[in-house]
Amino acid sequence: MAKANPVSIPYLDPSVQHVGISKLRALNVAQLRDLDKTLVIQDNDKPLSVLLKYDHFMAIQERLGEEGDS
Repeated sequence: MAKANPVSIPYLDPSVQHVGISKLRALNVAQLRDLDKTLVIQDNDKPLSVLLKYDHFMAIQERLGEEGDS
């Protein structure tokens, strides 16, 4: 029998923006450095991936680690 996943869904930044793949192609290093939004990259309204700042990613990892310890 499959065991239920005990990890809850992490908090997501309210500044999530859904964009097309062409937006990802248009970003350069300066724009990525200054990115203040979490981007959901999609194609034909189908989510493909999530782009967020590395610091935000690490904060999510820390939070997941804390939830796993309890």
